Amino acid sequence: MGMGKKFAVATATGVMTVAGLAATGGTAFAGTDGQQIVIDDQTRRVESIKIQGNDQHGAPATACLVTSGYETRMPGWWWRDYMHFSKWTDKTCGKSGGSWLGSQDEMVPAWMAPDRGDWYYIGIFKNDN
Repeated sequence: MGMGKKFAVATATGVMTVAGLAATGGTAFAGTDGQQIVIDDQTRRVESIKIQGNDQHGAPATACLVTSGYETRMPGWWWRDYMHFSKWTDKTCGKSGGSWLGSQDEMVPAWMAPDRGDWYYIGIFKNDN
């Protein structure tokens, strides 16, 4: 195979790969369409957090995250912009009778520099109750 033909095959393969990635579009690219979050609970009292905010497409989303102590990651969920966190003493965001520990608001950037990865830390340093 000549050099020109090898280049043409390599170029066509690259174009098909990019087209295939663009067609999947369900998850955010690292650091560009929202961030996955990490809850950093310095109080060690929070058992779950109700999260209300925007997903990677800017659409409203709500989730209840059971926290597992000092640091809890929420993989597979991509968040951005204004977010509201309600903190609870039970693992069901208050549905099983837990006590409300307060709330806090955070801004999660839609974009972060690639060298910072795609995990954004949310620190919990105090509770209202």
